[in-house]
Amino acid sequence: MTDALEFYGICICMIILTIFFLSTPYCVFSSHRPITHQTPAAVHGLLHSPTVSTDTLLRSRASANARLSRVFRLSNSLVDPNLAVHAVFLRQCRALLQAAGCWMHFSGVALQAVELALLGITTPFHVFVRAVTLCTVIGGLLDPHTSSASNNIDIVMSRITCLRLLSRNPEPIPEHLLAVLNASLRRLLPDIEKYPNPLDFVIPVCAALWRVVAVTIAHVHEDAAACEAFRDFSANPNILPVFHAPRRGGTSPSVENYINESLRLHPPIRHITRHIFKPSMLTPFLPGILATRIPPRINTEFADIESAQRSAFRSSGSPPEAYDAARFLHSPRVSDVLAFGHGPLKCTAANWAPTAAAVIVGAILNRVNGVTYQIVRGGRVGGREGWDGWMVRKLA
Repeated sequence: MTDALEFYGICICMIILTIFFLSTPYCVFSSHRPITHQTPAAVHGLLHSPTVSTDTLLRSRASANARLSRVFRLSNSLVDPNLAVHAVFLRQCRALLQAAGCWMHFSGVALQAVELALLGITTPFHVFVRAVTLCTVIGGLLDPHTSSASNNIDIVMSRITCLRLLSRNPEPIPEHLLAVLNASLRRLLPDIEKYPNPLDFVIPVCAALWRVVAVTIAHVHEDAAACEAFRDFSANPNILPVFHAPRRGGTSPSVENYINESLRLHPPIRHITRHIFKPSMLTPFLPGILATRIPPRINTEFADIESAQRSAFRSSGSPPEAYDAARFLHSPRVSDVLAFGHGPLKCTAANWAPTAAAVIVGAILNRVNGVTYQIVRGGRVGGREGWDGWMVRKLA
């Protein structure tokens, strides 16, 4: 009888161990079909559920951003779920934004950046806008004492775009690409104590900001009223009131309206990904010591920012796929613009970035105005890619 009980006991233990070892890879590598959230309410629920702690939100974001860590070797809270890392990164970002509080200085830096990027030859539009944006961000936000050599600017932005595209594939990334990027960026931001890893700050700001600038210029450069609004804004020392104020007695969009429409129609980050961790379905059936060792199931969920923003403005007059800054005059629901995220992990620069983008757009339109340089339209409005045919042409 004892032998039989031992045999059955051994069989039960073997079954439990088999289930444990088989379930581990299953839980790690399998997940349900990804869920996509396409309405503002659903996006709000994913990015800021009242029942979910900040610690869990950080873990969800960091896991989904693992490819950024793999490709760029970031060390900020975009890829590290540690609460202390998050607190330090927030404090550093807020200090930078507070120090860069003089918009007139930022505007002057933007005008200088435009002159630096105009090489006296015809230049691809996206290369030009990327250079102006990074040069302005470095001189106006990160380090006003640095020297922005144009060749380093171009290398940094082109390598960031290249590595982002390569990150979509599982194949190993050539090490030299990141090495060249970091070497060029270090020449632009030489303060090692302040910026031990400059990409921690450049990636969150420049990678999105230049596309907001490019999209806005693409839509407004042939609109005389819009160009006038941005040039007046750029020349006015009282920048913030002019940024917010509608023009022509409230009948014409403000500069802020144009920027919000760019963010609504072409959000620089179209999809925000989160990993949702759930206990294994086997956990309730296993002893505690084994249950705690089974990795959770990982469900992938996407916040479809582009679809959510278009659905929010379906009743605003113009079709949601049309660029119409005037829609914000009639239904000014800026809260429905989710381009900077939502909730506790919303982008720290969400209030700063729209004004910064407007300043850069104004600086470019002041100089590239059809007199010495003109913008040549391409086939479509792009994103990180897709600017084929768009040029900044030097006129005779």
